[in-house]
Amino acid sequence: MQQTEDRQFVTALARGLEMLAAFRPGEGALSNQALARRTGLPKSTVSRLSYTLTRLGYLQQEGDGGPYRLGLALLALGSAALAGYDLRAAAAPLMREFALANNVSVSLALLDGSDMVYLETCRSQARVSVQLATGSRVPLATTAIGRAYFAGLPAAERQALLPRLAQRYGAEWPQLEQRLEQACADYSRHGYSASFGEYEADVMAVGTHLPALLPGQPAMALNASGPAFAFDAAAMRERIAPALLALRQRIAPTV
Repeated sequence: MQQTEDRQFVTALARGLEMLAAFRPGEGALSNQALARRTGLPKSTVSRLSYTLTRLGYLQQEGDGGPYRLGLALLALGSAALAGYDLRAAAAPLMREFALANNVSVSLALLDGSDMVYLETCRSQARVSVQLATGSRVPLATTAIGRAYFAGLPAAERQALLPRLAQRYGAEWPQLEQRLEQACADYSRHGYSASFGEYEADVMAVGTHLPALLPGQPAMALNASGPAFAFDAAAMRERIAPALLALRQRIAPTV
């Protein structure tokens, strides 16, 4: 957690939220020691925070003195947050139809920091599919959904994001910046961005941008992804990408 001299900033609250953010989708319970390691907070501070968060229902402890998992109180917060995105509710049934028809996973995401956070994910019935779920985070710079989000932004907003990305990636940034520039050029020509094995070696994906449709709503991005053994680059570009663009038009006809 970055230190701040802002007198309005409540450090204790920030530390509690950082504790909750340490949990990752799909993993089990975490001990106080593991939470201290992930957050960089002192073990004594972690112990007090986990006790308080458990009393409030935001964490659950497994047995007496056992590790912690996220509590049910967070479900109400998560549901309230998701309900604030009107586009998600409209898109979900169309996304399910698309996933089944094309035998891929399809996801809707928006920007948080330098990551894309999944608001909705629908999978096909194939035995092997991309296993990301609502709440998953993926990097902007190396994923199809992130590149599509970036490429579809107005130029001024893209420029404003660059320092944040440069800080995150450090020495890797010049090469990644070139790839983002290429993604923007591809998006201008084709209306979608791609990531073929760059984020995960066995995942092929294409993505497209969804601009804010209503005042106060954020821009988002939509992707379709499948395993590399079932989809090569040609299949993604020739079959899945046109279908994804058609899905975008169904979700947001004014795009």
